[in-house]
Amino acid sequence: MENHLPSSLSSEEIKSTTLESLVLTIRQRILNGEFEPGSFLRDIRMAEEHGVSRTTFRSAAQILVSQGLLVQIVNRGFCVPKFGPNDIVDVTRLRGVLEGEAVRMITYSGLIPKGALDAIEVMRAAPAGASSAYLSAADRAFHRAIIDASLSPRLQKSYSVLEGEIELLMVQRNAFYENSKELVAEHEHLIRCLETRVYDIARDAFVEHWEDLSKKLLLPT
Repeated sequence: MENHLPSSLSSEEIKSTTLESLVLTIRQRILNGEFEPGSFLRDIRMAEEHGVSRTTFRSAAQILVSQGLLVQIVNRGFCVPKFGPNDIVDVTRLRGVLEGEAVRMITYSGLIPKGALDAIEVMRAAPAGASSAYLSAADRAFHRAIIDASLSPRLQKSYSVLEGEIELLMVQRNAFYENSKELVAEHEHLIRCLETRVYDIARDAFVEHWEDLSKKLLLPT
């Protein structure tokens, strides 16, 4: 049986639903590594592949630009970002600054975010040969839960701007994601340090985690 949008939807609502669906679909394709870093997503081809107009594709691409998953080159179109060493250092440094404040708030409150614990369970349940996108999504959920636990809307908003770049960067340079058990151990250690409610202990653990990540990301691919 074919799926149809409810007839009660207005044309504007249909356009909005189509656009949201297209953004999610292209986002997943990017994070699954279907497009090489630096490759262009040509509007005619993408529109044909997804059965939408070129205008709809461009609107979706603009949203993905705002999420850090595409960049727009004047007179050339949209392409997947290609991260250089300076980009890697900059992204990981800013992530550390933002997450560090969230860590401070968690040690004050003593409340370990359930979302972080759930993310570790997802990592633990990863099937053999799990894709980098699968593990990256679990890692993203862990660190997003840490940020959300700050209860700071402005901190959460600032992190959201950076989040797409973080996930894409980690998917593109995924050699260190081959061992899910190591990923679980690293994040369980972070939780144990948060549970001490001693800020210096938790901060040092997260700093080590960020610095180790930065080093791994800077390794030649």
